[in-house]
Amino acid sequence: MHNFTPRIFLVVGSPASGKDELITAVNTIGSLHAEIVPKHTSRDIREDDGDEMICEFKYNLQGKKERNSLFDLAGCDIKYENYKTKYGIKTSDIWDKLQKGVIQVAVVSESQALNDLKGHFGNLAVVVYVYSQIDRDEYRERELRKLKRKRKNGTELTRDDSRYVEQRVADFDKAWDIYVENFMLFDHVLVYADMQEDLFDQVFRLFRAYERGLLK
Repeated sequence: MHNFTPRIFLVVGSPASGKDELITAVNTIGSLHAEIVPKHTSRDIREDDGDEMICEFKYNLQGKKERNSLFDLAGCDIKYENYKTKYGIKTSDIWDKLQKGVIQVAVVSESQALNDLKGHFGNLAVVVYVYSQIDRDEYRERELRKLKRKRKNGTELTRDDSRYVEQRVADFDKAWDIYVENFMLFDHVLVYADMQEDLFDQVFRLFRAYERGLLK
């Protein structure tokens, strides 16, 4: 990795576009190579959050909720609202990891936050759109099936579960609108065709191209 300059990749995509799969791909690479930028959020914790979301409360080993000492939404210098939920990012943490040579990946599908991060990191920021052919109706059906499976497995569903799906359905085209309205801001487009291994390959190739200086 001669003359390698670590970058922050800003990822935009609609619900079910493959963003979760991209996060999995980055985590597969390993923390010494690339990391997902954690986001502080006002919403409740979900079982599939992983390390990407820092909520006010977390579950302890006994399965009970307790305050999360890492939560600091007020201390974030990049703040935005998406799907009626507040999010925050600490750019100082990103700079620290970049200085250590670790690629950073932030999933941010909100135009002002995207432009703020691009303005903050300049040429170190690489903006990527993840495209999928899934439409609004397919997404709704898929998410409702997930809720039904949870109910069958004995998971107690709340009104927020259904509300979360409907909010994302209502704003399904938001990421696409960001892409169209800020077309010149984007550097790359990845295509997710329901084949996780193909998306993994695209992510690895993109990172490798920047590491080897083939893209600048």
